Amino acid sequence: MSIEPRAEIAPERVLPVWEGTVPVAPETEAQQRVVHRICTRVAPDDLEIGVAELPPGGLQVWIDTPMPVGGRESWVLHHRMAREVSLVGWHCEADADRLLVLGWSAACLHNRVRLLQSGLRRLSDFEHTAQRAVQLEGQNPDDQPAAEVVAATRASIERRLRWPERLAELDGYDRGSGLPHLQLLLAQVVGLEAKVAGACEEHLVMARVLAGAVCEQYARHSDLRRAQRDVLAESRRWVHASSMIRGSATARPSSSGGNRPHMGLAERRIAASVINHGTSRGTPAAVTPRAGHPGSAEDTP
Repeated sequence: MSIEPRAEIAPERVLPVWEGTVPVAPETEAQQRVVHRICTRVAPDDLEIGVAELPPGGLQVWIDTPMPVGGRESWVLHHRMAREVSLVGWHCEADADRLLVLGWSAACLHNRVRLLQSGLRRLSDFEHTAQRAVQLEGQNPDDQPAAEVVAATRASIERRLRWPERLAELDGYDRGSGLPHLQLLLAQVVGLEAKVAGACEEHLVMARVLAGAVCEQYARHSDLRRAQRDVLAESRRWVHASSMIRGSATARPSSSGGNRPHMGLAERRIAASVINHGTSRGTPAAVTPRAGHPGSAEDTP
């Protein structure tokens, strides 16, 4: 009986071992920062949040604490984080152990568009901001300098608006998608966010100007209630019209001043602070054609 010789066995391959951390793509790193900011805002102060890349794609978020968190508390927290993260436009999956942040979702992006549009409608009303600004958020100008009172009033109103903080969480993150319909939605979202940011800035300008006007009048006669009442009365006509702060060229009074209503201190300061807001500063409001040029009265048949 003949026995065939055994074939030689190939040496076993040894896979190389990567020592160190796996490099993360810049866009993934930026996404991690955004998700971490959002989840940190939602989580209690005593909890640390971990964010890492998910091998198939996306991110995973977990509660990074030495002591385990109760199952019910962990479930609630992960779902709260999922709700806030999904408002940016990502599809999320959550359970008691972790939160998965996956790719862009058309449904979530449509929801963000509706949310931003609703925010713009709410920000078109300046009445509540004016009332809070003249109240100085309960502060007394005698307790601290006027500049600190104005800064604290502005910061308090900024927190109440909520949008500035949420938009700041997206700083440094360029959103994009390879799918055309998602890219169009992202462009619409970014455009609406810019409008919301501009509207919030108008509210903050008004808060700063009105609070400063209250402090100035209070310094004259030391009657805080009178100062608040006078500044609010002066600004109410402007608040309802809200044409100057929106930069509406059609609603601005003519330069002749014939039918222009008297402007009080607060209105003058607001108009000076936000003049030409939202319009191109390089484009004149009106150009009067000279004689002999197209468009002049002499060329009109």
